[in-house]
Amino acid sequence: MEQHRGRVDLIVTDPPYNTGRTFRYRDSWGGEWVSMMKPRLLRMQELLKPGGVLAICIDDNELFRLGLLLDEVFGEQNRIAIINWQKSYGPRNDNKHVSRDTEYVLVYAKNKEQASTNLLPRNDVMNAKYKNPDNDPAGPWKIGGDATVATPAERDRYAIQSPFTGALHYPGARAWSHPKKKMKEWLEQWGSHYEERELGDGRAKALVLKNAPTPTLADCKLDTCPVAYDDRVFEHPLLQSARQKAEELRDHGVWPMLYFTANGTGRPALKRYLQYVKQGKIPTTFWAEDDYDEPFVLGTESWSHKESGHTQAGISELNTIIGKGHNFQTVKPLQLIKKLIHIWCPPDGIVLDPFAGSGTTAHAVLDLNHESGADRQFILIEQGNSEAWDQFARTLTRERVRRVAEPLSGGFEFIAFV
Repeated sequence: MEQHRGRVDLIVTDPPYNTGRTFRYRDSWGGEWVSMMKPRLLRMQELLKPGGVLAICIDDNELFRLGLLLDEVFGEQNRIAIINWQKSYGPRNDNKHVSRDTEYVLVYAKNKEQASTNLLPRNDVMNAKYKNPDNDPAGPWKIGGDATVATPAERDRYAIQSPFTGALHYPGARAWSHPKKKMKEWLEQWGSHYEERELGDGRAKALVLKNAPTPTLADCKLDTCPVAYDDRVFEHPLLQSARQKAEELRDHGVWPMLYFTANGTGRPALKRYLQYVKQGKIPTTFWAEDDYDEPFVLGTESWSHKESGHTQAGISELNTIIGKGHNFQTVKPLQLIKKLIHIWCPPDGIVLDPFAGSGTTAHAVLDLNHESGADRQFILIEQGNSEAWDQFARTLTRERVRRVAEPLSGGFEFIAFV
């Protein structure tokens, strides 16, 4: 591995947990889990690029010990995330107190300032929030985009008058998100002229329809009750004229950037165009999947099945490829590992798994390369032995990778060290 020192983009791994079962890594480092892990973590850090990332799976048995170890080796300042992923989708009867439905991934960078985190692909649910009710040539836009910001500047905390109802709209405890000049320009695109006017409300001058009356403010608390409405204003001839022009544009034209919700009777809002939105979603620290379908039987269609994020799916994926009877029960789901690789490894990067187990990491890399045309490479390390008790490297790890590589247009080299 010396030739890979400082060249690895992502180490993603699922080390053995000290859960009371037979511990396979009882070697010269000693039988204790922490004693086994510390020198390996130091070695992993050496292999990473300056901006490389380690994503390591763990359960609650060793979560706190591993966290302390990683803080010691990588530095607390280089912790990127503690991801909580849903390993089962129904209550489990394996604990008399609380059902253990989640496990964890601790994510650390060699140098957090140099590490990069990629966005996840947008999904249909996110895109469905964008519509095009006015046939805007700029494309779909988000209905109800907020026209305010949370950091109020007094000059931007004034009233604007609706051309549909004559109501005065304030930004509440917030402030309008764009300069007054731009707000006036957008309002006038509804067909009427606007002017600045002092309303005696303790705020900056309002933007109101030119020469039109405005509602009486009375004792309105403008931060919590930001709309002032008056039937007298609604029926005024100037408002009737403004409303007619605005409704004509609403029904037959492209709406301005600043529009009024509820068909014109609601609050001001801004268009947020899909084409200008980041083409992805920001990863969060809780990962749960709604789709828990099982994989199809191995065959020509098996590589396009819907993946799920729970533990049983990982075992089912392995059963589908290798067949039952492998006796490997700690398989991480393909979706989980693919997600980690997508977020923290560039399309041409190197992924290392020093506790390769059933080979899920290699499968995930091959799958992502096949889906997106990426060119990631993987390095797997797993123990092997000619004795019956431990043949994972040859009979499971290598065999899984061999069976998935060809249909996913990938390849690999197996090297045995004695």
